[in-house]
Amino acid sequence: MTNHFRTYIYIWIIFLLTACSKDEEPVNLPPSVSIEAARDITRTSALLSGKVAPNAEGNVSKIRFRYGLTSDMTESVDISVTEEQDVSTLLTGLHPGSTYYYRLEAGNTYSTVRSETMSFETVPNTEPTVSDLKMLNQGPSSITLECEILDDGGEEITATGFYFRAEEDEQEQQIKLGSPEEKRWKTRIGNLQLETTYYIQAYAANSIGETRSKVYQFQTGEVVVLTEAGTLHEAIGEQEKYQFTTLSIAGPLNGTDIRYLRDMMGTDIEGENTDGRLQRLNLNDASIVAGGASYDGQRFTTANTVSQGMFANCIWLQELTLPVGVTTVERNAFENCTSLSVLHFSPLLARFAPSEGCSSLTILDIPEVNPAFSSDNGILYNQKMTELVWYPEGKKEEYFQIPSTITTIREYAFYNTRLQQIDLPSSVKEIGQEAFAFSAIKSIVLPDNISLIPHGCFQQCRQLQSLTLGASVSYLSEYCFDGCSSLQHLYIKANDFPPVCQDETFVGAEQLFEQGTLHVPYGCQSIYRNHAVWGQFRNIVEESF
Repeated sequence: MTNHFRTYIYIWIIFLLTACSKDEEPVNLPPSVSIEAARDITRTSALLSGKVAPNAEGNVSKIRFRYGLTSDMTESVDISVTEEQDVSTLLTGLHPGSTYYYRLEAGNTYSTVRSETMSFETVPNTEPTVSDLKMLNQGPSSITLECEILDDGGEEITATGFYFRAEEDEQEQQIKLGSPEEKRWKTRIGNLQLETTYYIQAYAANSIGETRSKVYQFQTGEVVVLTEAGTLHEAIGEQEKYQFTTLSIAGPLNGTDIRYLRDMMGTDIEGENTDGRLQRLNLNDASIVAGGASYDGQRFTTANTVSQGMFANCIWLQELTLPVGVTTVERNAFENCTSLSVLHFSPLLARFAPSEGCSSLTILDIPEVNPAFSSDNGILYNQKMTELVWYPEGKKEEYFQIPSTITTIREYAFYNTRLQQIDLPSSVKEIGQEAFAFSAIKSIVLPDNISLIPHGCFQQCRQLQSLTLGASVSYLSEYCFDGCSSLQHLYIKANDFPPVCQDETFVGAEQLFEQGTLHVPYGCQSIYRNHAVWGQFRNIVEESF
């Protein structure tokens, strides 16, 4: 062999050795996978998680979790392939109290790798779980309670109810309610002993067992406690409804509750008498809220308002304490409460109008802390004692001297009172409509500062014989003297010009023109005689005022 040929062979061998000295790495290596312990395990679900990491330049085209009740793991969940290395899935619809096997698989078109196989056990079914007892209302000898099934334990609820006992009793009593249609259930436990401590537990049961709520302790007493408006009938009960003569209530009251109370006080929704004999009602700890049915067939409750007719015609009611939050009392809220003698108002009362027909009412009581009103000797004034608001109908005095601080007499203030004589101080400047209507006054002198005689001011004052209008009176409204059948002498001090009259000023008092005497200042007879209205008086005489 020639040297030239040997050299050629030698070079070729070196080339081959150099080319093969470095192995090529494959480009489709399978990924690395790892599985983690299952988390958030319940009776029917579990969270599986793991990690998938590509190797070198290898890709990942499929990821899935396999699981099952055997090591064959026949169920699977495919996971979307993303750049994220952490993967997870929530298994649902599992069997309670069962062992499950699972693993993580990942790969590409060339190969698939699997994690180790792990297992977990789902939570077994148990007895139900129930909430703490919630008191809905409480009567003097009853209580209404509510409970909720928080967890049925994975089984159908077969029974619910209550256990209760009095403090001095060793034996429990049971109330069985059966299987509830909803998760919440309630019951009223009645005929309890008065002034007695009771212990109560709710229970629920399924095929596995029974569980009880925490013990609820309470004491029966005279107060009806409501937590939800419209439930007074549940707290009282139809059998005990007409047995109460005295009652205290705490909690919200709507129209449905007021209607029920009216029934207990002797009148139903149709205005007919009932067997109710409730005489004393304390609502100090109650509140009036909107909602519920109409309390009298026409009207509905408004928050913190004693509305018109709310207690009307409750003939047995003798004493009433209004809710502490009441801000408004409307006209005739207590109309024809003929037995009502004492009325206790709220410290927050800001607006008030009198009621008629309270023929026994003698005391209007308002807390000293009330910023709008005050009371003195049972009479209602504003806080500054500048306005007389309401003189109770039931007071038996025949004479009353209005305090010298008063500048205003509110509308209906002396409506239907028994007073025969009222002395008004010179400070009074304003009188409200029907302020003296239907009263028993026989004679009254209005001070000179009053310029307007309002609508119906002396309407139906059938015993009124003599009335003096001050020098500043310039206007008389409608029906001022309607029904004043005994009025004989009308004194008018105005000497500049006769007061203006409405067409209806003397409606219902036309006899005055023929039978009465109009007394006018000296030198003014001709002015009044030539007036279209005042000139109708047959007898006009001049007086020195």
